[in-house]
Amino acid sequence: MQNKSEAGHWYDSEGLPTYTIIGANGKERNTTLRDARQHGYVPSVTTIIGMAAKPSLENWKINQALNSAITLTQDPGESLEAFTYRCKEDSKAIGKSAAERGTIIHAMIEQGFMGGKETKAYKVIKKYLDENFPDEEWIAEDSFCSTDGYGGKIDLYSKSGIFVDFKTKDGLKNKQASKLVYDDHGMQLSAYAEGCNFKEPERVSIFVDREDPELIVAYKWDKGTHVRHMAMFNSLLSYWKLVKKYDPSEILNTNKSEAA
Repeated sequence: MQNKSEAGHWYDSEGLPTYTIIGANGKERNTTLRDARQHGYVPSVTTIIGMAAKPSLENWKINQALNSAITLTQDPGESLEAFTYRCKEDSKAIGKSAAERGTIIHAMIEQGFMGGKETKAYKVIKKYLDENFPDEEWIAEDSFCSTDGYGGKIDLYSKSGIFVDFKTKDGLKNKQASKLVYDDHGMQLSAYAEGCNFKEPERVSIFVDREDPELIVAYKWDKGTHVRHMAMFNSLLSYWKLVKKYDPSEILNTNKSEAA
């Protein structure tokens, strides 16, 4: 059986997503670390950032679990172990629902930037970008592979080096942008930019309200923080390679030398 902790988003040397693979039995399954070692796949930016603790997220998960334990009733004859498991599953459902809503909103925005239906969510974001970054040529949902041994899929970026990431969140009304961002967000954008060979990128985090996708809060990162965020990301990347005992950059650079 696949080790779920090893499942994640992987990319090949051309930057193409390889989230799944056809197994020996001919059936599709999630790509694992073992597969990555065999084929030279690289982990995603978010996988690398996931190596660092996220206290606020963990606290949110604990609160959801406690809320489920308080609101649910233990059935007659139900063991404490079974009840605990049910509480955990109930609390996970809230996060799953939020993630699914986020996926829908991302798709709504993506459609517009890829020449499809111009949804309300797309229009309000496009208006913000046009006002702050006029005359840019935008590229949506593009993926890449860095020779440093990581890859990713970028929500949106321009040919001049403006990188944009969308995050969905509840209750954005009257929220200040500076209170919504974390170093994780800056690291993600910096890693995308460096992976695409932009050394001095403009980075923007745009938060979209899950209940009202026309409500957005945008944060433009100070360019001076890019170096710090990239150093943080590279530290996590080195840690990931040591923990997994796998350095895909060695394979990528070897193949590059042989090709030359």
